Amino acid sequence: MIQKLKTLSLFIFIATSSLFAQQGSISGEVLDKDSKEEIPYATIVITDALSSKTIQGIVSNEHGKFKATAIPYGTYTVEISFMGYNTKTINNIVINKQDSKVTVNSVYLKPSTEALNEVAITATNKIQSTKIDRKTYNPNDFETAKGGTAADVLNKLPSVSVDPSGEVSVRGTSNFQVYLNGKPTQIDATVLLTQIAGNNVNKVDVITVPTASFDAQGKGGIINITTKTNGVEGLSLNANGLIGGSPWSNLNDKYSDYKMNNDRYGGGINLMYNTKNISFYGGFNYNKRNVNGKRIGDARVLVKYPEGEYFHMDAAGERPEWYEYYTANAGVDFNLSEKDKLSLTYSYGNRTGGRAAYYIYNNYYADADGSNKDLASEDWIYNPNIDNRYGQYNTFNADYSLDISEDKNLKIAGSYENSQLSRELTNQNYAYDPIADIAGSTVEQQYSMADDTPLHGFIFSADYAIKYNDFNSLKLGVRSNNVAIAGDFIFDNDLVTKDLNNAIDMSRGVYAGYADFTGKTGKLDYIVGLRIEYEDQKMHVTNTDYLNLFNNSGASDFDRTKLDFFPSLHLSYPVSDENSLILAASRRINRPSATTLSPFLYRRHYEVYVLGDPELESEYTNNVELTYDTKVGKTTLDITGFYRGVNNAVFRVNTTTTAIENPDLHDILQENVLIRSYTNAGNSTSLGGEINADVYLGKYVDLFLGGSLYYYSIKGEVFGYDIDNNSTNWSLKANLNLNLTNEFKFNMDYNIKSATITSQGQNDSYQIANAALSYKPTKLEDWSFSLRGLDIFGSNIQGLDTNAFNSSDEQIFYQETSYVRNGPIVELGVTYSLNMAGKKAKKAKAFEAEKHFK
Repeated sequence: MIQKLKTLSLFIFIATSSLFAQQGSISGEVLDKDSKEEIPYATIVITDALSSKTIQGIVSNEHGKFKATAIPYGTYTVEISFMGYNTKTINNIVINKQDSKVTVNSVYLKPSTEALNEVAITATNKIQSTKIDRKTYNPNDFETAKGGTAADVLNKLPSVSVDPSGEVSVRGTSNFQVYLNGKPTQIDATVLLTQIAGNNVNKVDVITVPTASFDAQGKGGIINITTKTNGVEGLSLNANGLIGGSPWSNLNDKYSDYKMNNDRYGGGINLMYNTKNISFYGGFNYNKRNVNGKRIGDARVLVKYPEGEYFHMDAAGERPEWYEYYTANAGVDFNLSEKDKLSLTYSYGNRTGGRAAYYIYNNYYADADGSNKDLASEDWIYNPNIDNRYGQYNTFNADYSLDISEDKNLKIAGSYENSQLSRELTNQNYAYDPIADIAGSTVEQQYSMADDTPLHGFIFSADYAIKYNDFNSLKLGVRSNNVAIAGDFIFDNDLVTKDLNNAIDMSRGVYAGYADFTGKTGKLDYIVGLRIEYEDQKMHVTNTDYLNLFNNSGASDFDRTKLDFFPSLHLSYPVSDENSLILAASRRINRPSATTLSPFLYRRHYEVYVLGDPELESEYTNNVELTYDTKVGKTTLDITGFYRGVNNAVFRVNTTTTAIENPDLHDILQENVLIRSYTNAGNSTSLGGEINADVYLGKYVDLFLGGSLYYYSIKGEVFGYDIDNNSTNWSLKANLNLNLTNEFKFNMDYNIKSATITSQGQNDSYQIANAALSYKPTKLEDWSFSLRGLDIFGSNIQGLDTNAFNSSDEQIFYQETSYVRNGPIVELGVTYSLNMAGKKAKKAKAFEAEKHFK
């Protein structure tokens, strides 16, 4: 009996081994045909080609890759599908002894025009995905940003910060380039972000180490915002409205009678009409937002040395801000044939932004700590300071794409931009009685400054891509970027006898060529590239009489030509099916903007002048990042170590107009105040890491956490004084999504970041929290509503400290400022979406694979 069991066991073992030996696998990668980006969680169904029997059903992983194993020898059909895309079928896949491991490589799915509005999805979405050259974020889960602008969306992303002035920074580094739908623009990033409605943002790519195919401009990298352009066949419409405020914190400023409030309202409508070969789209969006806030600050400047006497300017008062934008756009896409497409777009933007500073100043001479005050010198003034900026923007774009063959593609694009930019700033000084708390009615002194700087820009690019096989491809391209700015500046102040009016005439052309090679060696994917850029800049300044602050030679023409090389390298290695390593490195440049170059002398506040430096030089940045992307259970993690070194770093810096520090400038202005400018201060270094976690807490709960910890240092020289500052910085962002029911969804986000050093001091720590409840009724499927609470803990306070010392280690100035923005704020938003094609759009078909996962 035992012998029979041994014989039977041996027979079963041999039969099983033989069976498994006659099995193979099918693997590949699913990509979007238009964007060439990976499609995670696509459905793959494998059926027997003869019997049509389903053999296996799987889904692609978060990188779009899939592998079906244990498939018996035979001939099969593979069907790949994903919601919103046309299904792709691959026939006659043969698995045999000679080809047991079949790779179908890249499978491209084409976006579908069939409506999907009747498919209910209640599970949470993946907020972030990591690719070889970027991190991509899905803004649909940032409910607290809806109703705002693209700047509000970016401010929710981990490691990304947008300050109140609109400047974008990642891991503490600013000067990011903002691309719109993969295209560069001449419009300043702070302006562009406010022109894009948050509801229209489809996805955001954060590219901290760009490949050679992107412009090298922008030391921090590139943020690409993709807007929503796809619609159903026929007519589709999206409309939204917003109203909000904080009436509990409204007040009237006592001295100006300005009505302080956080009132905000806006809305927009976007239309699309799609046919098989042509698509029309257009829209109009409006947004107005007031900010209710105040400012408290002290400043002092050294006026007598070695006596150590300072002139103090202690200030406090209301600081309202206002922003109003409206934009309109129209475009048409032509499918000229199956191989070539043409797109034409036009957009118009109008922006008004400003702030007022209704401050009471207490001025006096005393020691640094305020002791030994000279009471005879004490003076009180009321200074209403109003700053308005205006802009009108016109942009025309034309894009042509030709599929020369299945393996070759040519893209040609051109854009023209015409912007009318202007600014008006006034300062008025009134007498103030601190005992009666009354501001005088007679203007004692008035400054007014204005500029008018129209901009014209033209961008042309041509990109040629050739695919050698499923793993190797080459992309070549050329680009020219030309911009011209000619502007006048008027300075009006009766007390300044010297002519301070000015004008600039600036043109800059950047001409580039690049090559990017994408390949694969074993399991290693790589992109290696080189970009060459030639810069030709010419700038003429009318008045340089007061530029001794920068030891200017007295020249009026500032011309520069430079040839630069920018290599880049990206490597991706899959440690396993769920784990991968990504290494990226690049060199970049940050050319100074017209704002930092223009030597226009603004009286920014009572205690501060602002002046550009026409001799500023470009910054150069070296970036290295190593990312480990993994999955722990159902939680997705990516851990990134990074190094960013900036040579010739530009910082906003301050010095004084006193006779001690700048006697020539003091003779002109006859004042002891601060003067702010920009200078190449030396080198800066950021070294540390960040971790992002998409934590799956259940079918209806998703928590996204992003944090960073890094060492930041600045070494160099500012106005002749050595600086060596460093700090350990950290930040944390959390975003919680709760799908309470099929109709209700709750979202909350929290952002906190540490204090950080600057070239002349530090910026204080900051924190803010927001919450939102959204409602999408099943009986009104085209409608959605949201109730948002912004700054729910009233913690929107930003502080900064600035100072500098002379060669004898004596402090020449100190400034401490806190900006308080009154909250919380409540907003109510409503969105209406309708797809119309003469009849209700077709209901999306159920996927075949659903049968195999129940």
